[in-house]
Amino acid sequence: MKKLALFILILTISGCNDALPELELIEIDRNVRETYYDDAVELYIREILDNPNHFNYSNPNLDETELNKILSVFQSVFNLEIPEIDTICNIYNIHTLKCIGTKSIVMHVNTEAPEIIKLANGEFPTGNKQLDYLLETYEFDSVRTSYSYPRFDWLSVNTDNTYNLLPIIKEFEKITSIVLAENNGGCFDGDNITLERKKNKATLDFSIGRGDCPAGCIYRKHWVFEVQNSLARLVKVYDR
Repeated sequence: MKKLALFILILTISGCNDALPELELIEIDRNVRETYYDDAVELYIREILDNPNHFNYSNPNLDETELNKILSVFQSVFNLEIPEIDTICNIYNIHTLKCIGTKSIVMHVNTEAPEIIKLANGEFPTGNKQLDYLLETYEFDSVRTSYSYPRFDWLSVNTDNTYNLLPIIKEFEKITSIVLAENNGGCFDGDNITLERKKNKATLDFSIGRGDCPAGCIYRKHWVFEVQNSLARLVKVYDR
């Protein structure tokens, strides 16, 4: 009986250990990195937006380790030597819908505030210390006013850098002359990639959309891959 209990304990420990390791970082080909880096950024920011408790929710800078983990998932999939890889990469050239802005913030402003008047005219510094700090720190070096501004009292600040804009937006909204700040992004429906990451497994879903996609695709075909222990497998291909 003691031997049986010990054997069960060993099996239990072994089973637990299988679930402990996180997704591995693997060597990423230059072509994969260059082709899918922007997709990795989009998928990473989506994870943050979907989870207010995300450990990087308040970090404006991109976490390159997390991006490399996502790129490692892509690499594992593209290491497969199956016809479906050519289909999603070369025939359809599927990428993520770029719906989340990472370089621009749009703001509803008090157009009569002195710092906003200067900002709208592209005059830096504006004289507001908090505003100037944010503009300088994150290198927002261009401004675009809305059509019919100042009657339509919105403008956007733009940078060449890529950020998780959530914590930066919160800082802009602390300025009294800024009524509301939002991520300046948006997209139409179309081809897409989605990612679901768990502790030691990831699911990467490539899909094409067809039929009135600007309003909402009425047809979609999926290629779904699962990655575990740096090994990928095609789970299913289906139409919806």
